[in-house]
Amino acid sequence: MKRAILHSALSAVAAIGLVFSVAQAQTTANQNKRSKPSPEHKAAVKKCQDDYVAAVKAAKGKKGKERKEAIQAAKQARKQCIANAPA
Repeated sequence: MKRAILHSALSAVAAIGLVFSVAQAQTTANQNKRSKPSPEHKAAVKKCQDDYVAAVKAAKGKKGKERKEAIQAAKQARKQCIANAPA
């Protein structure tokens, strides 16, 4: 009798663990699916990146604090530009 109860309990625990792991895998798979960015978004991000590269190139000609501030301003402008890009 003891053996039957023990096997039943272990089987129940194994089944619950299996159900939980399958449910966990399904939610993880659903979270990993992303929609592709639209062509408008890609174009906007590319323009932001190109503007950033041009601003950094221009800042490379400056020296010291002026250069550092110009690069920081370019980074902030790129961040804002990407945030404003259409989804």
